[in-house]
Amino acid sequence: MLIPCLALWGYSLVDFSQTDERDMRTFGRDAWLVLLVLGSVVGAVAWLVAGRPRRPDLRRPG
Repeated sequence: MLIPCLALWGYSLVDFSQTDERDMRTFGRDAWLVLLVLGSVVGAVAWLVAGRPRRPDLRRPG
């Protein structure tokens, strides 16, 4: 159980560090950094659900 949690947290940190602040949803960079570091897995899930930029809808034509 520890390895998947660490992998999720690590993925979220890398994804966060590569995201431009203008594309982040809900909070700014500083708030997300604190949430990710102090919230660990809960912060990682929050980032993936509420902070990460939305992907463009690939199913929509044009």
